[in-house]
Amino acid sequence: MAGEALLRVENLSKWFEVRRGLLAPPLTLRAVDGVNFELARGEAVSLVGESGSGKTTLGKTVLRLYEPTSGRIVFKGKDVTKLDGKELLWYRRETGLVQQDPYGAMPSFMTVYRILEEPLIIHKVGTREERREMVFKALEEVRLTPVEDFAFKYPHMLSGGQLQRVAIARALILRPSFVVADEPVSMLDASVRVEILTLMRELQEKLGISFIYITHDLSTTRYFSERIFIMYAGHIVEKAPSKELVREPLHPYSQALINAIPDPDPENRKRLRNVPPGEPPSLINPPPGCRFHPRCPYAMDVCRRQEPPEVEVKSGHVVKCWLYAKG
Repeated sequence: MAGEALLRVENLSKWFEVRRGLLAPPLTLRAVDGVNFELARGEAVSLVGESGSGKTTLGKTVLRLYEPTSGRIVFKGKDVTKLDGKELLWYRRETGLVQQDPYGAMPSFMTVYRILEEPLIIHKVGTREERREMVFKALEEVRLTPVEDFAFKYPHMLSGGQLQRVAIARALILRPSFVVADEPVSMLDASVRVEILTLMRELQEKLGISFIYITHDLSTTRYFSERIFIMYAGHIVEKAPSKELVREPLHPYSQALINAIPDPDPENRKRLRNVPPGEPPSLINPPPGCRFHPRCPYAMDVCRRQEPPEVEVKSGHVVKCWLYAKG
């Protein structure tokens, strides 16, 4: 990974208590369970996995929207794991979130102008005139022009693609160093998905912002990121440069995800895809050892007994799998 680390996540876990009634003891859901990674300044990373793999929980925990159960989050060299009060407000200003549902993310009683001005007011940025200039500039950056036509509309007056542009503008208006985009195009029409991803990528590069793009759709990552992290059942099982991971996935789960990408060639659609059987495990009662072993065609005895370590197979390509570790 090139560049200085902006964010370092060390053995991060987020567990939730699941209550079953007044008398029964609560169960523990291990949504994120011992995750490690670094993010360089200005780097874009895609976090990929099936629904329920822990992607959104990881993103929100790193942003401190969820309190970590254990582990550390180090941002710009500062441990932000336990920040509160004014120090947490500093971290809020340095980070941003683009949510999955642009309709649910926008307060219906506010105009677009008020939605974009609110973060500036909360963080006491600028005079009223300066804030107006910043709001209009933010609308220009996400190509909602002429800005006067959009600034004083309400969310219900905009399309899904236009609303997601407002969400991007709101996430970037404070010029954060780090943004999490959680499935930002999954609820949009296919015709505008690439357009929105391309816009986000252009702004990310222009402003030098570090991004984590959360998605279940591996085929969209080529529009956005330099690296891909593959997540399965609360663990990151593979980390690699984007082109390398798509060309040569090492973890059996990564191979299955690549194999499941639809092929536009009609002839290739006829062949049977080698997709692993079964469903992802329960995060309340995950299997021992490697969490993928019940579905893995290469599972060995050690996979069923012991969690695999992270192994750097080649420079920048890390995999959590006993096939590449010395058992």
